[in-house]
Amino acid sequence: MCHGEGLDNKIDVRRQALLLKKYNPDIIFLQEIDMYTKRAYNKNQLYTFSKYTGLNYRAMGTNIKYKNGFYGDGILSKFPIEYSANYLSPLTNNFHEQRGILCNKISFGNIKINVFSLHMSTYENERILTSKELIRITSKINKNEPIIIGGDFNVGVKKIGSHKYLHEPREEYKEYEILKEKFTSIDNKEVTWVSPEGNGCIDSFFYSSHLRLIKYEVIDTKISDHYPIYAEFLI
Repeated sequence: MCHGEGLDNKIDVRRQALLLKKYNPDIIFLQEIDMYTKRAYNKNQLYTFSKYTGLNYRAMGTNIKYKNGFYGDGILSKFPIEYSANYLSPLTNNFHEQRGILCNKISFGNIKINVFSLHMSTYENERILTSKELIRITSKINKNEPIIIGGDFNVGVKKIGSHKYLHEPREEYKEYEILKEKFTSIDNKEVTWVSPEGNGCIDSFFYSSHLRLIKYEVIDTKISDHYPIYAEFLI
């Protein structure tokens, strides 16, 4: 959601929330959320997103302190969140931006589903380590419980300067190959990142064998530098 900023440089979380509300989602995976930062007008963006989508259960993983506030990932849910934990992603250099893996266990009646919202590094070696960490974390989950992992994987992205990136498309990415040993991914080839800083297909979903993908759609919009992905699963 890029702290609510669109390609017109306007920060407006409400318009992003109202766009997604049209799809009547049960769960929303969010990345790049600000909480009480100066650039977000000292607002709690996760609360605003919750208010305008009507998804009242919410959790945030704060990965860094930023401009008098916090910055990280979030999850919104129509159903109760039973458990929430935020795992800090591995770093190879302490000067790199800290990223996180936000895990929530959500209750659908007697069914428990584990959802992960994440924003991977712009450094490939750290992305590979994060994929391995995801495998380790998910190995501790009850084998009868479904898992969905969604977010900005930054595959093929290389940082070449301050707010400057290069995207190198490949047939295969090591980060994805690690996750595919345990999970299935949506087969999206459409561009999802559309920014003056770069563009490419870097957002996706992975899911466990408990679930069947019904359909997915990449939503074309100018109110974010990423196109949201809408996906329906049968549990």
